[in-house]
Amino acid sequence: MKPAVKLQDAYGQLAVIVLNSILLLVALNLSLWVYFSFHDFKSISPITKSDLSPNGLFYEAGGAVDNGKRTPSNLSIFDYKAYEGVMSEQEIGQLLDEIYDHGQLGFEYQAYSQYGHREFAGDYINVEIKANGLAVRKTINPKPTNPEWPTLQVFAFGGSTTYGKGVADGDTWPSYLSQILNERARQSGIRFNVEVTNHGRVGFYPTQEVHHFMEVLRSGERPDIAIFLDGLNFGRDDDTPSLTTEYIRTIHAAQFSGLKDRLGWIPMVRASNALRLRFAEPVERPGQQPEHVVERFLQARQNATAIAAQYGVLPYFFLQPDAHYNYPEHLFGPGKLPIKQQARAFKEQVYSAFPANSGYVDLTGLFAAWGDRKAIVDTGHYSPNFSRFVAQHIAGSIDLRGITPGTDDPATPTGVPRQR
Repeated sequence: MKPAVKLQDAYGQLAVIVLNSILLLVALNLSLWVYFSFHDFKSISPITKSDLSPNGLFYEAGGAVDNGKRTPSNLSIFDYKAYEGVMSEQEIGQLLDEIYDHGQLGFEYQAYSQYGHREFAGDYINVEIKANGLAVRKTINPKPTNPEWPTLQVFAFGGSTTYGKGVADGDTWPSYLSQILNERARQSGIRFNVEVTNHGRVGFYPTQEVHHFMEVLRSGERPDIAIFLDGLNFGRDDDTPSLTTEYIRTIHAAQFSGLKDRLGWIPMVRASNALRLRFAEPVERPGQQPEHVVERFLQARQNATAIAAQYGVLPYFFLQPDAHYNYPEHLFGPGKLPIKQQARAFKEQVYSAFPANSGYVDLTGLFAAWGDRKAIVDTGHYSPNFSRFVAQHIAGSIDLRGITPGTDDPATPTGVPRQR
């Protein structure tokens, strides 16, 4: 056989081997992609189906019908019945469309407190960017009774229940609080207007909110009152925000951007990393401790109080109604807890460990006061009517007669508006 023929045969055999290897790798990656996709979806929650609602947009047992703009939680643990006549099915459906569209934008970087919401304009959800570059959820403040009167500025801080995840702008507790306080001021003959600003952030917890509070003050904002509503979010075991691991990876990649870091999205690489972690030497971590969480809240309150005193701000602190703690199981959309029993038991340990003189107004018992009615639209976010109920109890701790609004003019900031 001629050398050229032998070389041609060898090349053909090599080509077949390479092609088969590529096809095998593609098939393996596709298989792993299917596995990870199923695993990621399953880890969120199973879909519950039952009879359709009257307008066919939801299932009677909880969850929305998928129209291409529904999150996994919308499809399984969302409870349209918790809106109690405040919104029609069509309006709730449009609200979920906007929640999906806003969620597709993701968060954006925010210095010190880690992340913030992106700007969004809709019929039900609006996130506005203030002059200082920080995002706020739109609050529906009543029209001033007299524009010439001074304005009492009230800033609300907290997690997703303050932000108002799952409800429209006008159905967040900060919006209801503004209505209640303005009505009370008129009834009492108080000659100032009240304006509430919603600085809630999905996922924020007390330590994070202290840093956000400082950002707001350094930007030149000077509220008269700062309200902190906390309890649902505890933070990670090491008292850091929820996206800390992702930030660690990002900082590492910015300094040491190797091939392994850039290929982490490939299913085979992901599987390899998972196996490496699976068989690596276990790192001893004690896990979340109830006393750490309580101390975390107490120190956050102490720090926020000291900061507020320096800037002439009157602070209020509330332990919120926490559905993961004591919301009746049968009232959740699917009729069962969306969290593990161990997680609920841990919440019980934390709240029972709070000292009587913690400095927090305890609102954790409001579900019992609300009665055997739906108050939660998903895993833990307040319905419109329950948001009003929460606002009423927060307002009950605020005596407007003893407060004098400060100047409406902003102070000198420490820098230009925050970069986006």
